[in-house]
Amino acid sequence: MGIRSSSCGFADGRSVGTVGLWLRELNEGRASLGYWVVGSARGQGVAAEALRAVTAWALGDLQIPRLQLYVEPWNAASQRTAERVGFQREGLLRSWQQVGEKRRDMIMYSMLGTNLSSPAAC
Repeated sequence: MGIRSSSCGFADGRSVGTVGLWLRELNEGRASLGYWVVGSARGQGVAAEALRAVTAWALGDLQIPRLQLYVEPWNAASQRTAERVGFQREGLLRSWQQVGEKRRDMIMYSMLGTNLSSPAAC
């Protein structure tokens, strides 16, 4: 899903990022999310707005019990975005994911379907 924004100064409707929802673990009652935003759109709340919308859709309409997302430890901005939306940090997964030629640590965040009634405010 592409992120488009007119409320953040991109009135021409250009795509400024992406939010993805991966359902490969749906039979286990969970799905994963990921997101990125172009440099010129960072710091304007675009990622949080898009993540919040996809999270509400996945937990509410799709009834997925648990959502997870993974953030590299150095990516403080992405950690703030996840926390702003209401995801809770669960811990560090050491050497969790292959990124290029290297295994990388990831911080796991989650949100449960039971959290839907009180998502974090904008």
